[in-house]
Amino acid sequence: MIKEYKTIREISGPLMIVKNVEGVTYDELAEIELPSGETRRCKVLEVDRDRAVVQLFDSSSGINLAESKVRFLGHGMQLGVSPDMLGRVFDGMGRPIDDGPEILADKYEDINGLPMNPAARDYPSEFIQTGISAIDGLNTLVRGQKLPIFSGSGLPHANLAAQIARQAKVLGTSDPFAVVFAAIGITFEESEYHVLQPGQRPRRGTYLHPPHGSDGGGIPGL
Repeated sequence: MIKEYKTIREISGPLMIVKNVEGVTYDELAEIELPSGETRRCKVLEVDRDRAVVQLFDSSSGINLAESKVRFLGHGMQLGVSPDMLGRVFDGMGRPIDDGPEILADKYEDINGLPMNPAARDYPSEFIQTGISAIDGLNTLVRGQKLPIFSGSGLPHANLAAQIARQAKVLGTSDPFAVVFAAIGITFEESEYHVLQPGQRPRRGTYLHPPHGSDGGGIPGL
C-alpha cells in the first residue's frame, strides 16, 4: 500500500528531506502533491533510518512544506512501452510532447535495465606490453583497458606517453592497430605529432589517418 507523508522538513535547491518514512529504498521514485493538486516527480538519493533525501526532477518553487504530500511509489523510474510509441515524440520523462494522445502502455519497463554480470565477461588474457617496467609489473594492462597518465607541471609526461605509444603492443597478435592511444592536454610542440597520410607507415608521434567517410580528426597513435 502506498503511504503519503506530510513530513517534509527541508528543501535546498533540488534536494528535499522527508522524515518519519518507512520501507523507502534507494533510487525509488516518488511524487510530491502540492495543495493545488499539481504533482512533481522525484527520486530517493539517500536513506538514513527514518529520513529520506530525495532529488526533485522539477523546480522546488511553490512547495509548501506543511501542506505538500509525498508518495513513495515502491519502484524505480519506469517507462510505459507500447507499439503506439512508434513515430511519437517524448520528453525525458517519457511523456508525449507532440500534442498526441497519451500512450496506453502494454507494460512498464525499468529504464535502468539489469545490472551487468561481471562473470559473463570474457576473461582478460591479451596482455599489453608497454615496455615500462613499473606499468608492466605493478599495473599490468590487458586489451580493453585504459591507462591514464597524470603529471605535475614540468614533468616529462609527454615523453612517457610518446614512449608507450611507440613501443606498446599486444603480445601474440600481429595487428598493428591493436593498441590505440589518445592524448589529452599535450600540445603539438610537446608531442611532435604529424598527420599520417594514406599509404604511410605509422611511426613515433603519428596521427592515425581517419577512416574513409569519417568527419572527425585523427587519433594520436602508434
